[in-house]
Amino acid sequence: MEETSNLSLPYILPSQAQKHVTHNEALRRLDALVQLAVLSRELAASPGAPGEGDRYIVGAPASGDWVGHEGEIAAWQDGAWEFYLPRPGWIATVLDEDAACFWDGESWRALGGGTGSGGETDFQNIASLGVGTEADATNIFAAKLNDALWTAKPVADGGTGDLRYKMNKEGAANVLSLLMQRAYSGRAEIGLIGSDNLSVKVSPDGANWLEALEVDCATGAVSMPKTNILTDYCVNLYADSGRFAGTGVNAIAVGSFSLPAYLFRQNSTTVAGLAKFLHNNTDHGGTAGTLNASVRALVEMIRDVDYRRYGVEFWVAEFTHGAGTANVLPYGSQNWYLSLMTGQTLRAPNMTFHAYFRAMDEPVLIRCNAGQTIISGGSASEEHLILQPGDGWRSVTVKDSVSVRASYGYMPMVLSLYCKASTHRYQMACPALMGGITSVDSNAGVIAATTSWPA
Repeated sequence: MEETSNLSLPYILPSQAQKHVTHNEALRRLDALVQLAVLSRELAASPGAPGEGDRYIVGAPASGDWVGHEGEIAAWQDGAWEFYLPRPGWIATVLDEDAACFWDGESWRALGGGTGSGGETDFQNIASLGVGTEADATNIFAAKLNDALWTAKPVADGGTGDLRYKMNKEGAANVLSLLMQRAYSGRAEIGLIGSDNLSVKVSPDGANWLEALEVDCATGAVSMPKTNILTDYCVNLYADSGRFAGTGVNAIAVGSFSLPAYLFRQNSTTVAGLAKFLHNNTDHGGTAGTLNASVRALVEMIRDVDYRRYGVEFWVAEFTHGAGTANVLPYGSQNWYLSLMTGQTLRAPNMTFHAYFRAMDEPVLIRCNAGQTIISGGSASEEHLILQPGDGWRSVTVKDSVSVRASYGYMPMVLSLYCKASTHRYQMACPALMGGITSVDSNAGVIAATTSWPA
């Protein structure tokens, strides 16, 4: 072998005369090919006045001094053009394009960013790519940067002017999302998370997640499972406004306790008026008298300190479960017995019920019927709700929906409350039934009926 394998540099042989000629020839080739940077790859004919050491990639169809050398490297050396045949994998920087390209055995192809006749390289089936950082087996594409831009390809450049960012998942149960992190710990996630409904979730620690918003892909309906807000004013369908003081009561003050007709006691359950919230109560600076401890606990749960003295009066009802055992509900290895329910009357396809409850002696159960969602303590569930005596007052919202074609048009039994045994007590305040599905703030208190504003 008289030349090197890759750059074809001539070897100096032991018996060779004028060894310096061979050595200088090797240097000329090294000078032309090492740190290869060509002025252009667009020219098909040699420039008129080349400078010593200028290099080009010969374009096609070549003519003049360059004829027959398409794709080769032309170097102006010692007043003449020298041509070097590239080998696959050689890389050259093209100065007039601010781009690098490589010889694939047939043509020069841009590594990226080039605007020359060779076009840009298609990167296909790359195993991983890191931009400013290292990719790994989990994050096979990784980028460390401060800004990123996606812009639509304009019509003038052959585009449409639109930009649609597409993401795809395999099945409905898979996840397709944008996960936002702090210190590589998740704090928010937006996408199709385990279903085809659009979800927005948040997390305080990256481990426990709360669904803040969901958009049903079939209906477009928006729900906020963790938000209990009376966003639109909804009129209470109960004529006593849930004040337990008689139908049509509309004054700030109320008189004696009156069990409304829309509540039905079961299994010999009894009821009494525990006490009422007093307008201008003494507990908070007034003169109307002190509040019952349970009433006070409810008011202090739903009202800021400056708004507990005055307000619309309402009664708190206390129920005591009877000895009957009809309408049994087995749940949690325990039999529960119906104690209280809302009445059978005209209904809308969608209705919302809200009230405050307090279990006194033993847990009580609020049943979640088909088509219902129960919200309490910021959590939404389609399971039965157990209220413990240690919970104190709980704000409970029941969202109740039925199909119009599968409804008789009556029996909005939105509330079904169960106890385990006789003598078990529970309290209830400010019930409200509203047409449609709405969100109710846990601090709503009394929700007024149309009878609250006498004509």
